[in-house]
Amino acid sequence: MAYNISKLELKAAAQKLPPSPQIFAKLTKMLKDRNTSSKDIVALVKSDSSLTAKVLKISNSLAFSLGSPVDSIEQAISRIGFAELFKVVGMAAASNSFARRNATYGIDGWHFWENAVATGLAMEALAKAVGIDEKEAYTLGLLRSMGKTIVDACSQKFIVPPSYAANEQTPLLLWEEEKLGVTNPEAAAIVLESWNFPEGAIEALRYQYSPEEAPEKNLHAYLLTLAAAIADNLGRGAPGEKSYWTVTQKRLKEAGLDINALRAAHQEVKQRIETLSQELAA
Repeated sequence: MAYNISKLELKAAAQKLPPSPQIFAKLTKMLKDRNTSSKDIVALVKSDSSLTAKVLKISNSLAFSLGSPVDSIEQAISRIGFAELFKVVGMAAASNSFARRNATYGIDGWHFWENAVATGLAMEALAKAVGIDEKEAYTLGLLRSMGKTIVDACSQKFIVPPSYAANEQTPLLLWEEEKLGVTNPEAAAIVLESWNFPEGAIEALRYQYSPEEAPEKNLHAYLLTLAAAIADNLGRGAPGEKSYWTVTQKRLKEAGLDINALRAAHQEVKQRIETLSQELAA
């Protein structure tokens, strides 16, 4: 059975997303502005009480804690610094976005969160290796699957919602085109457009599965492919995507990396995601 989800429906669903990822997106922009003060950051994070609670929980995890616990955003900034707080806010926002099971794609909330965080951390590590903005890369890694969230929201209108089975042999994008009339990277691009992200970032998400097909070379699209490959190799992949994450010499070259840099990023992410998963899943 074929379904049809229109771009108008996707845009409407994007406007109904929880505030947390939008707050994180605003934080990404604020940290690029030298005039941003700690008070501005605190006010932004505190504008969502659910986000604040999760930020403090993650800040107090072994992955970030420096010993004594923090009980306020102000203390978190003082203790772990802006850079680490930025990562924590992203993880908390991802938790709020991917908390429930995504029935359309057959992903439970916890695994969805792990995939987002692993990809975000991999993007950060790879960006550092090639000398580009790590925060921007981390943001794109965390948000890369936002399209799946709004596709799933739109799918609930159908009497029998579409579902990608775990044993499905059809590659994910082909299944989406045949069953939904839209792909999740197209939907993700709509989300970033609604949040006024730059065109380069939007194109990165649109071509994350096939960076070679972008009209112009997009470094972040290549990095997303490699970051997703790292997440998948660490057991944090998503159903139907493995075939898209082939690591080739061409992809490494276009990303400005070599296999040693990829392995180093893999090891770094492995340590962090395992620490986070073991503690926060408890």
